[in-house]
Amino acid sequence: MNKILLGIAAAKRGGAATDAGGTLEGRYCFGDTFTGFAGHFPGHPILPAIVEILTVVSLVSEHTGCRQHLIAVEDAKFLNPVLPNQEILVRCRQRSVKGKLLYDAELTVGETITATLLIELSSTGEVP
Repeated sequence: MNKILLGIAAAKRGGAATDAGGTLEGRYCFGDTFTGFAGHFPGHPILPAIVEILTVVSLVSEHTGCRQHLIAVEDAKFLNPVLPNQEILVRCRQRSVKGKLLYDAELTVGETITATLLIELSSTGEVP
């Protein structure tokens, strides 16, 4: 497993949960020593967009008990930066779009939406 994926696993706060409406939730907090902040950007670190996407992949993998592989990013909006030591709430749910099973995700820090994503995943069959 690479440093980014190990860092995402280390940033996890508690287990994945599903609310009454079927939305999957997880919390993450990336410390200022997280490798993803290195060089992004010197003196003003922000969480890279790919890390936000991979965090959703990690959450779904944990929930399903099977490692997921990112197939496509159908839509992505990065609305506000995520800074070191901010707790992120990741919420996602499955939905079908044109016959594809996709994950609709929203990442927030406090009451602020940081990103919205629509991604396609595929199970690798491996345990995460």
